[in-house]
Amino acid sequence: MVGGGYLFYVFAAAGSLTAFGDLVDPWWLPLSIVLVVASGLALIAVAVAARPDLLGRVAIGCAVAYLLIIGSWFVAWNDRTVELDSGSQTIVIWISMLPELASISLMIGRRPVLAVVNLIVAVALSEATSALAWTGQVDYRFWTQAFWSIAFGGVYLMLTAAAVVFAQRLDTARAATITTARDRANEDLHDVDRRRLDALVHDRIIAFLLALRPGVPEPSLRAAASGVIDELDHWWDPTAGQSDLLDGREFIQRIRTTAASLGDAVTVRGDLDPNSAAQFDAEVTQALLDATGEAIRNFYRHAGSDASCVVIAAVSDAAITVTIADDGAGFDPSATRAGRLGLSFGITGRMASIRGGSSSIVSAPGHGTRVRLQWERQ
Repeated sequence: MVGGGYLFYVFAAAGSLTAFGDLVDPWWLPLSIVLVVASGLALIAVAVAARPDLLGRVAIGCAVAYLLIIGSWFVAWNDRTVELDSGSQTIVIWISMLPELASISLMIGRRPVLAVVNLIVAVALSEATSALAWTGQVDYRFWTQAFWSIAFGGVYLMLTAAAVVFAQRLDTARAATITTARDRANEDLHDVDRRRLDALVHDRIIAFLLALRPGVPEPSLRAAASGVIDELDHWWDPTAGQSDLLDGREFIQRIRTTAASLGDAVTVRGDLDPNSAAQFDAEVTQALLDATGEAIRNFYRHAGSDASCVVIAAVSDAAITVTIADDGAGFDPSATRAGRLGLSFGITGRMASIRGGSSSIVSAPGHGTRVRLQWERQ
């Protein structure tokens, strides 16, 4: 905007550029026009290139260019004066209308001291040119006019300073917001990693250790040990061992595989909507599979040797429901101690961690247990 002001003023003052041309040598007018246009183009170039780091130096160059123009006027002046029209009290040489622009540029470029000093010096020199062109000397009228011109320019400079301070505060607030958002994103990533590691320790390592019995391990147990070691080697990779998407048929097959890997006392039934063609995110299916595995492990640990268990997986485009029901010993959910990992972490906590996930546990001593896991598409 300030650069455009330079160019606009040259265009607007085109008719009066030579009004006082006989007061100075011929070389001064072309020099002044070139320096003013160059100053405006330099400021515009900084804005177009989006290089605010260069603005301070370019603004200093603009201020020096203006002082060079004004200073060279005194060299080019030929001691002549002009007569004013009736009613006029002063004359205005076209270049004397520009001293505030360089100071505004300096203020925007965060050079406040230079901006104030330049305003005072540039205005004083520009008013001196007008005084010399009028009377041939600098008298009391010069001081009065210089004072009011500096005061008038100071108002614009103060407004610019206020705008710069506001912009700095806005930039600071924006940077703080970005930093906070980045920190929260990092915390979320760390939380995801922590939950994945907790799930690995609880669902794989602890479950495997609880399944160990004295003697030579069975082939299935050795295979499970290899699987646990492989997961430990790749626990940091969230895509390891799982595809990005599963359809309903693949999900039910994963339920069967999970149940079979834990024992042979669980019956699995799949209820797939024949019109279902949807695919489900790995985050959703993995949470359901892990929670199902935890419920089945709890069945083997607590239901009793004579108990039976059935897993029913119902899949449609809009929802997935997995029910794990047994006729074992049962328990009183209200009497379960707070923070019990098998329930609070392995089932309810895991389902609550996914959007659209929920769970319920119904049980009573001597009446078995029913765990219901549900996910609804949001």
